Amino acid sequence: MNIGLDKFANWLTNKGLKDRTVENYLYYFNKFTSDVFNQETISLFLSKKENRNTVARGFLLNFKRFLIVNCQELGVEHLKADIASVELPQITGRKRERIVRPISKEDIHRLEGVLETEKLKLQLLISFYCGLRLGGLLKIKVVSFDWDKWKKNPSKMGELRVFEKGDKEGIALVPPEIMERVASFIHSSGFKSVDAYLFVKPRRENQKVKDLARTWQNKLAKGGIDCGITQIGSDGKPIKETVVHPHRLRHSYASHLLNVMGMNLKEVQELLRHSDISSTQIYTHTDKEKSKKKLEGLYSS
Repeated sequence: MNIGLDKFANWLTNKGLKDRTVENYLYYFNKFTSDVFNQETISLFLSKKENRNTVARGFLLNFKRFLIVNCQELGVEHLKADIASVELPQITGRKRERIVRPISKEDIHRLEGVLETEKLKLQLLISFYCGLRLGGLLKIKVVSFDWDKWKKNPSKMGELRVFEKGDKEGIALVPPEIMERVASFIHSSGFKSVDAYLFVKPRRENQKVKDLARTWQNKLAKGGIDCGITQIGSDGKPIKETVVHPHRLRHSYASHLLNVMGMNLKEVQELLRHSDISSTQIYTHTDKEKSKKKLEGLYSS
């Protein structure tokens, strides 16, 4: 098979994958030197230690799909069945996930009390009450809120357009009290454009989220220590499971919806903007652990 790099790159880009993901897959495309895609060449590729990771396996999965979808154009239609029959290794490669301890609504507001500025407080409250991922929070702009709709009835929930994983668009619901505070923050901050980011000021175009996130992550972690949510171990260091971080806020929101408000999984899936309910089921783990302990007590008594 004679496949140009650009052809595979365009296919990956048209799938909507992030630039970094496309770059990573093209890196392994260049390392896959065989002209044949079969069980033997896959095994040879994976025999090298540096290729035994989830990114390389993700490349193999996408390359296989690319060959099947474009087999006629690539002149390998006669090999379509053989390519489809190639078995690929499990690509998730996930480690056993740590149980994330949810933070109560009361502790969220205790944390709010130790944060220094209104901007930091709003980052906390929007993260929690909207169940946002870190990337979604940092991409919020002044215009992201549906101000016209909310002003017609300020006592109702507002709507926030968010862009999260893979720049997938969704709508998050915002409590009216937070909408009022955001409106006041925007008014007092003197934003020059409705397209201005609410919480970050990128120094250059296409600046990475992780670079913009560092200040917020550090302030959040410090706030967790200051308000007592984060526990300090005997070695003087924060106990990892108690550290406050952006994902823990999203997890806490989901836990609150399920365990305090009694919502069902389908409702929580919609509010978390999950495309697959299996992603939402992760947040039921803590509740299952509590149920197991209660049952253990029942059976042992």
